[in-house]
Amino acid sequence: MPSQASQPPLDRWFSSERAMGVAASILIGLVTVTAWATAWSDLYSYRALKKYGDDAGRLAKADLISGSLGIVAALALLAAAVVFIVWLWRVRWNAEMFCRGAHRFTRGWVLGSWICPVVNLWYPKQVVDDIVAASDPRTDPLIPALKDVPGTRLVWAWWLTWVVGLVTGNIVQRGVLAGASQLADLRTNVILSSVSALFTTGAAVLAIILIRRVDDLQTQRPWVPWWAVGQSHGGYQPPAR
Repeated sequence: MPSQASQPPLDRWFSSERAMGVAASILIGLVTVTAWATAWSDLYSYRALKKYGDDAGRLAKADLISGSLGIVAALALLAAAVVFIVWLWRVRWNAEMFCRGAHRFTRGWVLGSWICPVVNLWYPKQVVDDIVAASDPRTDPLIPALKDVPGTRLVWAWWLTWVVGLVTGNIVQRGVLAGASQLADLRTNVILSSVSALFTTGAAVLAIILIRRVDDLQTQRPWVPWWAVGQSHGGYQPPAR
């Protein structure tokens, strides 16, 4: 498992990522709205087929609504993912300066953990666990390894709700792409998309709380790099940007 070497990141200094966190939170909220809109479109398609199974015009309208909302939902998710990962990358930089302790993964995995199949079911959580641990003012700046710090219930709750919402949402998406047209299939889509929206909402709320929590931790912790701990900081200057 690739770990992050404990080397001072001398090419930058601490920075507040509150603005980026707010932007990520807004987009995450938008994803929640589109998740419920998608669930509604599935219900609309189901009712259209049930009541007007022989009316091609009404069925075409339902398909258009479903497809349009699907595109909007995909774009919202992409925008939220990009901004959230940028925020995560930046707070990881701060975390590396707060603590010498090795992260479980190199910095490239801040992005890679989300896009690599299979491991994306648990790697991102561990990336966030290490960032939270390093950001916490109670964590020793010279701790050997951040994996030794117990994870938080907030991160666990956020990740479990996200995975459930993701899995159920993917099942629905496969049904849509397969062109589900049978009433039973559409009814299943309605149930699964509603479950996905419910868990996506929970994950979104927890993600927003998590973003605020990390920001609070990094603001409360003194902006002193681990390699300068114990030194006289009167004349200490940050590295050149």
